[in-house]
Amino acid sequence: MIERQTQLNSYWNFIVNPVSFDSNDLKNLTRFYLPLIGVDSFSTYFQLLDSSETSYQINDLLDLLNISLTGFDDARKKLEATGLLNSYLDDRTLLFKLKKPLARDDFFSDDLLSSFFFSVVGEERFQIIVDGTKKTFPNFSGIKLNANFYEAFGDLSLKKPKIDQSQFKKTKKSFPNIDADDFDFSIIEDNLKKYGVSETEISKEHNFIVSQHLIYGFSEEQILDLLANSLLIDKKTIEHSLFRQQINKLASKPRQQAEKRDDSDLSGQLSNDERQLVKAAQSLAPYQFLAQLKQVRGGIVTSSEQKNLEHLFDLGLAPDVINILTHQVIIGMESSNLPAPLSQAIADSFLQAKVKNAAEAILSIKSRQKKQNEKHNFKNGPLQKEKKIDYGTAEKVDNQIALDALAKYQHEKKNS
Repeated sequence: MIERQTQLNSYWNFIVNPVSFDSNDLKNLTRFYLPLIGVDSFSTYFQLLDSSETSYQINDLLDLLNISLTGFDDARKKLEATGLLNSYLDDRTLLFKLKKPLARDDFFSDDLLSSFFFSVVGEERFQIIVDGTKKTFPNFSGIKLNANFYEAFGDLSLKKPKIDQSQFKKTKKSFPNIDADDFDFSIIEDNLKKYGVSETEISKEHNFIVSQHLIYGFSEEQILDLLANSLLIDKKTIEHSLFRQQINKLASKPRQQAEKRDDSDLSGQLSNDERQLVKAAQSLAPYQFLAQLKQVRGGIVTSSEQKNLEHLFDLGLAPDVINILTHQVIIGMESSNLPAPLSQAIADSFLQAKVKNAAEAILSIKSRQKKQNEKHNFKNGPLQKEKKIDYGTAEKVDNQIALDALAKYQHEKKNS
């Protein structure tokens, strides 16, 4: 690695070792590292990330960053000190090896980084980040102050590049439409057209609308009520934030009975309790299912849990699979809520196992638990107590209470 006393030369070459980087990494880098390393180091990290496909001189990097050699050297050291970069020098060529930012739990378990972060942001901000809470702000209206291009950069003599700009026109990605057998999207489409919403806008919102039905169990009429109150009349577009503000008004009401799928091929591998759980998972939308489980313990579905349910659906999990996942976390793991990291870890295992329905989800969980138990028994001897749910017995009191509550809810819903 570069010795501390080494002075960089702007005419040295450099290469960058590529690293995968996604939206979660961006969130972690911005939230946890930016206050520590500053804007120059933050920009340097992304410029190096963008320079991983070819070789440049340091001079080129300085021009792109609009920074001095001394400023770049300082930025490099901060990236190295916080574990985001390793730098190596061979003759007159530098190798920059970027590293992914630590995730939240790993970051705060590092004594040096967490102490530094606390010292920089202060106790109040530190606690907000650790708790994952957000401050609420009142509605604000004021005069728009945005500067135009020439106010910000002055009178520039710009030269237009001699290229065919048509090659850069964005082509919209097309995603397959989500369908639900018990939901007639044409009703939504016809009514939105009456409000003046274009076919292009309706097509764009197709998956969002159908997903709300699948997650919350909303009927076509309920969806239309929500859309009517979240439609921006002047723009003829649907405002998702307004839509979500109204969700709780309808989410607690009974849903239509979902069509039950035939899982008879797997029923022989399930106990009576497990078959009962499959029926409940197929009959209730994920929101109602979670609400019933939390009601057993006197809890409610929080806004963060609602967003988590939507994210699980976006990952491609079927509604009844999400319900089994929820049951495993709340009942099987005795969690008081549905935390995103834990639920997404289980979702990842379902996706890898290509789980497509509730029965397969239960068998996947049992298989995973069996492997974990065998591994534990091999190392440490028999387990004294299995904390996770055993779907093969009815001895788990919390499990039976939850199943009874779900059955009671379905009965009341059917008779209402």
